[in-house]
Amino acid sequence: MTSTDALAAVIADVLTDRGPTPLPALVRAVKAAGAGRASRTLVERALTRDGQFTREEVLGRQVWSVDPCFTEPDAAPPVSTASPLEGLDLRDWQIDAFAAWATAGCQGVVEAVTGTGKTRLAIAAVRACLAQGGRALVIVPTLDLLGQWRSQIRTLIPGARVGQLGGGCPDDLFEFDVVIATPHSAAAVPVELPHGAVGLLVADEAHRYGAPTWGEALKPDFLMRLALTATYERNDDGLIDVLGPYFGGVVAEYTFADAAGDGVIAPFDIELVGVPLTAGERSAYDKADARVRDHRRELVAHGLPKSPLELIAAAAKLSAGAEGRPNTRVAREVVAARAYLSALRGRRDVAAQAGAKLAVVQSLAGGLATAGTRTLVFTDTVEQAEQAAVALRRGGVQAEEIHGDLPGDKRRIRLAQFANGNLQAVTAPRVLDEGVDVPDAELAVVLAAFRTRRQMIQRLGRVLRLKPDGRAARLVIAYAIDTREDPANGAQEDFLAEVADVARSVTRRLL
Repeated sequence: MTSTDALAAVIADVLTDRGPTPLPALVRAVKAAGAGRASRTLVERALTRDGQFTREEVLGRQVWSVDPCFTEPDAAPPVSTASPLEGLDLRDWQIDAFAAWATAGCQGVVEAVTGTGKTRLAIAAVRACLAQGGRALVIVPTLDLLGQWRSQIRTLIPGARVGQLGGGCPDDLFEFDVVIATPHSAAAVPVELPHGAVGLLVADEAHRYGAPTWGEALKPDFLMRLALTATYERNDDGLIDVLGPYFGGVVAEYTFADAAGDGVIAPFDIELVGVPLTAGERSAYDKADARVRDHRRELVAHGLPKSPLELIAAAAKLSAGAEGRPNTRVAREVVAARAYLSALRGRRDVAAQAGAKLAVVQSLAGGLATAGTRTLVFTDTVEQAEQAAVALRRGGVQAEEIHGDLPGDKRRIRLAQFANGNLQAVTAPRVLDEGVDVPDAELAVVLAAFRTRRQMIQRLGRVLRLKPDGRAARLVIAYAIDTREDPANGAQEDFLAEVADVARSVTRRLL
């Protein structure tokens, strides 16, 4: 280590302890820390030559800090061009999917069941790009996944320089071979390629990028494009307007049936548990249902589509287009659209938050505590998540809720406790659906059955990773009887049709 390197190390230690510090105070602190011969000139030279130090103005004074996202660039040897698949231990389906993607001009969508290895497939694509001297931008939906992807790429492509865009880090593809970014960060700034370099864009949970704001993250200069998703569907025109034109079509699918046949996922059972509404809940549900029907007839009479999904999309578009206009100036169909959407939410909320659903959790708690079953409970609201955690604890199960109102550190701590066994169960509204690396579990309990096929597939996928002892997984869906949640009324029809022949069993019971 040179004397400049040694001085930089002392400066870094001082700034880490003190935080942002003006130069005169920093020089004194560095001398006090043992670098007695460090002059202002030497300290300033070390600060300006070392990329880990940043300067900013605070209350009119220039202060220096250590950049927490700084990564020392490595001299990266080129990735072996022998085979981008070498050493990745890919399954047959991943090899076939890679070949299909490459044959399609290195563009396309791969739709595969959660937990079957989409990340490793993407890393093969990254290696193929880097082997050509290219650069790769990997977009992930949440900050929680940034570190996970960064760690995996560093492990499986040890020669690559891996940076981060988002979470306070401003890395780019001039200094780094691969940059992991959040969609908000990638959309907010130009992400440019070095002159002449081929670019690969990987979109994790790609179905999300059909929204206009997230779609801005899909950069046109990246000619190699790979979309990863467990469920390539949306309730709007995002697939047609945004994702299809950018990524092309689906080049590979890996279904529940495929994964089960290959022994890639755990065997699983599905249990549907019906619960009654109280008299008050039934009255509220029926009133909301009547309002839905009335407003639906009115909207259809105004020329809106009859199909439920198309009607909801059209009503939402009408409502959004009238934002900020006084009610007296809003057309009657817009008023009806807003009333329709409000009634839909009210009807849905009554069923999703039915009080008897907590009895389902209570009925399961004793067996879970005895068997040590690791459990995820998906709720409709934060309050329901808190109530479910209380019900589990009363039954002897160590459980905590996780939701978006918790500080990020507390969420990560609770997930770590779940991973190491100090927590047996976690309850959550939607925060565990996607974009979070959830530790292995055996049981998923869904209390809000007003969910799309996509969300149900995601939630089942959370418990399908193979267990070391070969144990089966289990999905319990609690639904309110004689509501739109009830399978007897067609609820979950598409989801159940997809998994019924793959599951070991599909049973129904009333609480």
